Amino acid sequence: MDTSVVIERPTGSGVAGAPPPAIGITGLTVTYGKVTALADFDLQVARGETVALLGPSGSGKSTALKAVAGFLRPSAGRVTLDGRDVTHEPPNKRGIGVVVQNYALFPHMRVADNVAFGLRARRVPRAETARRVTEALDMVGMETYGRRYPRELSGGQQQRVAIARALAIRPPVLLLDEPLSALDATLRSDLLGELQRLRADLPDVAILYVTHDQTEALALADRIAVMRDARLVDIDTTDRLYRRPPSEFTASFLGAANLLPARVAGPCAADAADARAHVGPLTVPVDPARAFRADDLATLVARPHTLTIAEPEAPGVLRGVLTGTQWRGATYRLTCVLDEPAGTEVRCDVATMDGVPALGAPVGVRLPAEPCVLVPVGGVA
Repeated sequence: MDTSVVIERPTGSGVAGAPPPAIGITGLTVTYGKVTALADFDLQVARGETVALLGPSGSGKSTALKAVAGFLRPSAGRVTLDGRDVTHEPPNKRGIGVVVQNYALFPHMRVADNVAFGLRARRVPRAETARRVTEALDMVGMETYGRRYPRELSGGQQQRVAIARALAIRPPVLLLDEPLSALDATLRSDLLGELQRLRADLPDVAILYVTHDQTEALALADRIAVMRDARLVDIDTTDRLYRRPPSEFTASFLGAANLLPARVAGPCAADAADARAHVGPLTVPVDPARAFRADDLATLVARPHTLTIAEPEAPGVLRGVLTGTQWRGATYRLTCVLDEPAGTEVRCDVATMDGVPALGAPVGVRLPAEPCVLVPVGGVA
């Protein structure tokens, strides 16, 4: 069975007479000698849209952003901003805002001067510069910190200033390269909320957001582009990609889904309402992400919070052995190894340990009542 993923190459804005995308990327490739950092990458981001590039380290997501920013020269492909080809233009000619994870503030400049830097480089009049600096600092909640130096700020405050500096030039495109990765968990949560508010306050700005954190991607993006090994794997709306992932890799990376070996019970079309598959000793309804033939091998996607624990002899369960427990504050993560499909490890999140057997004891794992998504075999990291 062919399990390859086909990413359809965009050919334009998609609608006759519609405005061009704020960001247009076609066939973008970046190589360093014999190493390919980004391969044949296509993406369009509309005005007012936020797209997250999500993937593990080395997947090519930061390379793509740097090529859009002009920090890297592509080996092949094309970058347009609002329909203007900027593939070979330097960064300062592209008119975009960029925020990187290490803040990149000038340590010898006060906060207000850092924010004003791009405006002064563009020779914006002094009165207008002062007004925009005040506006940008107010937007990120730093209006009273203009006289301070970066060393006098916390990490979260420095990142806010970096965002204000990018916004002060009023860019049509904002590029964010893992802006929260250097912050602790509390600061990340606080600044994520600020970014959500900013996104609502900037309805016309196209945002390309690079992250390896699924929480950030789900909270901020309209669409998520999942990347792996320098290539685009899957792209769709945030909700659809989470609820109906089209591949094993995306299901596993976005939401840490359980992947259970399955065999298709009969031929079915994509999204068929009556599709069924054999999973161990059970035959269960499934939601096929693509068309399958009878007896095709496939993978059932079941997220940990949708599984429940039952007695091992209960009807309609997958029998196994409890091999691990992990307290996560609000929930407990249970790890079980199934008898059938033999050796398959599954994770189940429960609110309480009441009724959970001891480690090493037999246990029943019940699949959710709603049909689970069925995807082609292959593509797990």
